Amino acid sequence: MKKTILILSLVTLTSCQTQNISKEDKSKVINKLEDLMTVDQKYAGIPSNELIEKYGNEKAWEIFKNKRDSIATVNQLIVKKIFNKYGFIGENNFNKSASNNFWLIVQHADNDIKLQKKVLKVMYKETKNNNASKINYAMLEDRVNVNNGKKQKFGSQVTYNKIGQAIPVNGLIDSLNIEKIRAEFGLPSFKKYYNEMTKMHFEMNKDIYISRGITEPKFYK
Repeated sequence: MKKTILILSLVTLTSCQTQNISKEDKSKVINKLEDLMTVDQKYAGIPSNELIEKYGNEKAWEIFKNKRDSIATVNQLIVKKIFNKYGFIGENNFNKSASNNFWLIVQHADNDIKLQKKVLKVMYKETKNNNASKINYAMLEDRVNVNNGKKQKFGSQVTYNKIGQAIPVNGLIDSLNIEKIRAEFGLPSFKKYYNEMTKMHFEMNKDIYISRGITEPKFYK
């Protein structure tokens, strides 16, 4: 009985965290998450041509990755404080953009797997209330599994083989039913997604693959 009361109290507390937030605080949270997302995305791609020309490809990537990791660490500390104070930033209690930005920072918080797990647990419940994106949930579940050295359920986290084909990091839990599993959470077909990632990777590294005799992306058929 005491355990039940405790659980209900925690649920009520989490709910009240967002219900009692003032319009001013809500606006501040939304704006802060937008700022974090902007900085995050600046280092989500590849080094700029200017950086490569100045330092060379290898050094440019080293500088770029160090900066990206530094930003991710700062961002995850801020988003952790937001989560601890206001609970899950959802589509209904905030807005769709804020919820997506919140998820993105958590998704990239690989130095704080505990935070990712906490958000994942709450997020699953919020998908049932249409307060969280099922696609984002699926990607975070895969991210947590990968960060724990486990296979993926949805195959959203990719790496590439020697011929440049996208492949799932650590493999899949259920490769036979992957299309059904992905469809249930609104994800595109496995083949379509992996061919798109293969194409993008090839275009970004075209000169390298051409030097290896690979003149076009190797798609799944």
